[in-house]
Amino acid sequence: MARNDDYDWLNDPFDEKKAAAERERAHMGGGSKAAVAVGCFVVIVLVIVMFAVGGWILLGMGSIG
Repeated sequence: MARNDDYDWLNDPFDEKKAAAERERAHMGGGSKAAVAVGCFVVIVLVIVMFAVGGWILLGMGSIG
């Protein structure tokens, strides 16, 4: 009879109740998703503004006179 020593009985990957509990703990709420979305939007706007200002300076429109 072959013995399977590499199977972890304490951390059973096929334990459905344990997997469901871990998914519930890892689930992000609506507020967290909204915060991530707003943060991404702010970063995108900042990158666009940064490129616009950089282009403005490179084209010489940043100097007065």
